[in-house]
Amino acid sequence: MVSHPIALVQPKGRPDTPDVTETAPTPRPDTLVSALLLATTGGLLDAFVYTQHGHVFANAATGNVILLGINMLSGNWHQAGRHLAPLLAFVAGVAASRLLRLLPHVRAGLSVLLLEMLVLFVAGLLPPAFPELAFTALIAFVSAFQVSTFRQVGRFSYNSTFITGNLRDCADGFVGYFFDPDPQLRRDELAKARKLTGICLCFLGGVVAGTWGGPHLYNRTLWLTEPLLLVTAVRIFRIQAAPELR
Repeated sequence: MVSHPIALVQPKGRPDTPDVTETAPTPRPDTLVSALLLATTGGLLDAFVYTQHGHVFANAATGNVILLGINMLSGNWHQAGRHLAPLLAFVAGVAASRLLRLLPHVRAGLSVLLLEMLVLFVAGLLPPAFPELAFTALIAFVSAFQVSTFRQVGRFSYNSTFITGNLRDCADGFVGYFFDPDPQLRRDELAKARKLTGICLCFLGGVVAGTWGGPHLYNRTLWLTEPLLLVTAVRIFRIQAAPELR
C-alpha cells in the first residue's frame, strides 16, 4: 500500500527545504490540471447555489458572514439563519476533513472526491421543493472537504472554492517577477502568478457555467461537476500509485 505524501511547511527563502515538524498526511493533487478542475467546480457550486437557492453562498464564508451581520442588524432573523446554516456546515466539513486525513491507511484525497461526487449526484436528484436551508448546508459541507483537502499546486498554495487569496498571491507574484533582483526567485514568482491566473480564470468559468445551468438544468446543474471530479480522482490515483509520475 502506498502511503500518503506528507504536507511540508517551507521556510521563507528556502522553498525546497521541508520542515519535518509537520506530520499530518495531506493528499496532493499537485498538478495544475487538477487545481484548474477543482477551481472550476468551486466556482460552479457557489454560483449555482447563490442564484438558485436563496442568494446564500455555499463556499464564500466571508460573504455569508457579511450578509449574516446585515440581516441581524435589520432584524431579518429568518434570512440571517439562512446564512448561518452554511457557515456551520462549512466548519463541520473542515473538522471532518481534518479527522479523515488523520486516519491511518486512508487515501483521503480519493475518499473526499468520491464523497463529493456521490453527494452532488444525489443533490442533483432532489426536487426544487427540497428545503433550501438543508440543500445549501449540504453543498457547503462537501465544499469544505474539498477546500480543506486540496491546497497545493506544485509548491504554491491555492484555494479551489474562493479566490481572494488566489488574486492576492497572483498580484504579488507578478510584482515579484518584475522587481525582485534574484533571477531564480523571479522565475518562481512568475510560475506562481501564471498558475494562479489560470485557477482564477477557471473559477470564473465555473461561475458562468453554474449561473447558466440553474435556469436550464435546475439541480441537475450539479452533475456538470461530476466529470471534473472524476478526472481529478483518476489523476490523484495515478499520482499515489506511481509517485514517479508527479
